[in-house]
Amino acid sequence: MFSLENENETFKIDARRRMILLGGLFASGTLIIGGQLFHLQVMNGGEYRDLAENNRISLQPIPALRGRILDRHGRILVENSPDFQLAVIPELTGDIKTFIKRIQPFIDMSPEKIDKVLRQAQRQRSFLPLMIQSRLTWAQVNQIESRIHTFPGASIQVQTTRSYPNGNTAAHLLGYLGEVNDKDNLQFSDIHFRSGDIVGKTGMERMFEMALRGKEGFREMEVNAVGRHIRELKRQPARPGPDLRLTIDVELQAEAERALSGLTGATVCLDPNNGEVLAMVSQPSYDPNQFIRGFSNDEWKQLVTDPKRPLINKAIQGQYPPGSTFKMVVALAALREGKIDAQTRHFCNGSVVKDNHTFNCWKSGGHGHIDVVAALEQSCDVFFYKVSEALGIDAIARQAKNMGLGEITGIGLEGEKPGLMPSRAWKKATYGHAWYPGETLITAIGQGAVLATPLQLACMISAVANGGRIFRPTFVPTSKDDIPPPTHLTSFSAAHLALVRKGLTAVLHGKSGTARQFKPEKVMAAGKTGTSQVVKHKREKSGKLIKESNELFKDHALFVAYAPLEDPRLAVSVVVEHGGHGSSTAAPIAKRIFDFYFDKYGTS
Repeated sequence: MFSLENENETFKIDARRRMILLGGLFASGTLIIGGQLFHLQVMNGGEYRDLAENNRISLQPIPALRGRILDRHGRILVENSPDFQLAVIPELTGDIKTFIKRIQPFIDMSPEKIDKVLRQAQRQRSFLPLMIQSRLTWAQVNQIESRIHTFPGASIQVQTTRSYPNGNTAAHLLGYLGEVNDKDNLQFSDIHFRSGDIVGKTGMERMFEMALRGKEGFREMEVNAVGRHIRELKRQPARPGPDLRLTIDVELQAEAERALSGLTGATVCLDPNNGEVLAMVSQPSYDPNQFIRGFSNDEWKQLVTDPKRPLINKAIQGQYPPGSTFKMVVALAALREGKIDAQTRHFCNGSVVKDNHTFNCWKSGGHGHIDVVAALEQSCDVFFYKVSEALGIDAIARQAKNMGLGEITGIGLEGEKPGLMPSRAWKKATYGHAWYPGETLITAIGQGAVLATPLQLACMISAVANGGRIFRPTFVPTSKDDIPPPTHLTSFSAAHLALVRKGLTAVLHGKSGTARQFKPEKVMAAGKTGTSQVVKHKREKSGKLIKESNELFKDHALFVAYAPLEDPRLAVSVVVEHGGHGSSTAAPIAKRIFDFYFDKYGTS
């Protein structure tokens, strides 16, 4: 018989079973969830925390355009040009080797370039752009663009690159760019360079790096854990560098380079009234665009091993005995010290003997009785030998220093050499020996230990042109009301200066002047030829020079000059390595420069 008590007992047992089952299921679920949480938070917590943190902000730089470089009339010397580049997204393109094989007929990649691209493809993520080829020509761009639909993931991108539209013209002056190194980081400590950044290495590109480079901008990007862009959050545009206007006249520069073409040496053209550099030439030269395009191993080896040193700016780094161009310094020193005057005459018979050594004049038969004006006109060595004996080396050194020799000009270009002006103290400190009287004689004609750069020689002749002021040469234009003070002020006596100028004018316009065949066509000029020995000359018993056949042993040819005589506007120095004689090699170059300049700009 069914009773209420039995029914109640059965219900209790069933309820107890359900509670146990539910409790077991709940406990199992709790254990599973707890285990997963332990795995995520404890075992892999660091990994997921890094992923979450990386899925945040990436600051991407926006490069600033470098400022252009212009000449004094606003003509472009350096600019930024479009660089057409072929890039692909590997995850869309597929196998890169196959892509390169298909695109090769249109872009002609070298085996070295292909290998470099394949290595880069292995190093980077497949969703990032891979650079295939830069500096594509218009023809290449057109060929690829017309077939772009057959190359998934490929695109033509446009970047900017530095361009030197005049090629080799003014290459040493303008300089070139290169990848940043430790030296750059030290010199430009205010710039926060990144690996691979480009910086000015030489010339104007380096001298004005801080101004030309502008200020880079940035993009604030949200990226995921593996670096894929999600969205742009903020953008700060880059600020381009300002244009830089120089004192250089690119047409005069180009003409001076043509005049020196095929030779080794340098030419400097200054405005003697303020030190502005109108042209600065060093030959042989190079194409700074090649530093942007890149060199092959053979090309670079040829450039750096060339014995004519095309990478050296000979205008500021070439140090040469000034030869007879130095005689104007000796003449001014002797006049100042009262050792000679306008009436002083010395007899030249072709040589002098000092301490059992014979010192020859370039003219073996001698010049006869000669004064300072004629000695400058005809470049008589014996006159200056005799003057220097009375004057002494230290007086010569003082005058040379006052005219900017023996120290850097302060032009601001890296690597400028100071030249050398010897003295008694210099020899004692350098060699530990006393100065010999014969050394004074050879110094007086610009030989021996004395050295000068073409830029220093241009400053020297400028001082004679402007009345004794040595300006720091500059590439930054100055106004008439803002001419910087001279770095040296040599107060020439008006009478002494007139005497030396008369001799320098006779060099070009006198009947016996050493450069009379190469006087300018449109203006009267004053100048001085110079020939500096590389090795000791060999002579016949009669005293006549034996012509040197080895090109490397030939004399250097020099010439310095200014024009017009009244109100000078252009001072020029020319040095031709192993050029022979200043009168026959260097003077014609200066004549060509003067003729071009005054034909173009007039004489007034």
